[in-house]
Amino acid sequence: MKSSARLEGVLRPIARPWAVPKAWARTLVVIGAGALVAGLVFLYLWLGSTITLLKAERARLILSLEKLSRDQALLSAEVSQAYSPEAIAKRAKALGMGPFTKDRTGYLIMEDDEGAGD
Repeated sequence: MKSSARLEGVLRPIARPWAVPKAWARTLVVIGAGALVAGLVFLYLWLGSTITLLKAERARLILSLEKLSRDQALLSAEVSQAYSPEAIAKRAKALGMGPFTKDRTGYLIMEDDEGAGD
């Protein structure tokens, strides 16, 4: 029994269940809920502004694409006009070319077939 007397002499801390007063618990719950709501509001506003910026960028790109489509149509029409038969004939006349006539034709008469390439 000597050993039990020794244990009784040592001071032991008293184990109490961890308890928070009700006022502090309510305060912590309100602060936590407020932080959660504030975080969700921040996320909502941040995503809303990001979506707005992306919509503006999309609208700018659509306008740019439409302008490029108009430019392509204009250039396609100019190319078609430049290579039309009438335009080609006009440029040929400016270079001194004309339609085929018999007086502009010459014949080369060869006595042997050396120029035939055989």
